Amino acid sequence: MPTVDIRPEAIGSDSGFDQTGTNLLQRINDNNTSTFITNISSASFDVLIENSSAYSGATINNVTVAVIGNTINDKVSSASLVVELRDASSLLQSSTLNFTPTESTQTGAAYSTNLTPSVVDSFTLNGAVQTVGLIIKEVFIRVDYSAPVGGKIILSSGKIHLAKGKITL
Repeated sequence: MPTVDIRPEAIGSDSGFDQTGTNLLQRINDNNTSTFITNISSASFDVLIENSSAYSGATINNVTVAVIGNTINDKVSSASLVVELRDASSLLQSSTLNFTPTESTQTGAAYSTNLTPSVVDSFTLNGAVQTVGLIIKEVFIRVDYSAPVGGKIILSSGKIHLAKGKITL
């Protein structure tokens, strides 16, 4: 089944990080782990997630929130980021992602309840961390979907030979 990663496209609010606004957004959505944000106090962010035409008309199987990051050094042996996946009206899922000094990709559990392309298109993501010293490099949501079936066959000339089976129109 195909997947597509969708990333933050707009910042709602942020506090407690070394970057703010557009700078914060660009560092967590650029698909580049050499750019990042670090929390300098208890911190939070709210972001709107981009849409993708890849899953338009498809069946959405599940979505998984993912964050690439690590703590700043061994003095901060662990830090937890709480991420909340929301649609236009409600909280869908809350996950706690745990990081150590070694860079890793942490993911929440796959979420699959009542997902449609329009629900996915309304996603926002909230993140909060209490422990100072978390480096967040990338934030994204992986959308697992089944492409729509069907379509049309155009035969401009020639003929089609059907050896077995049937054609339903």
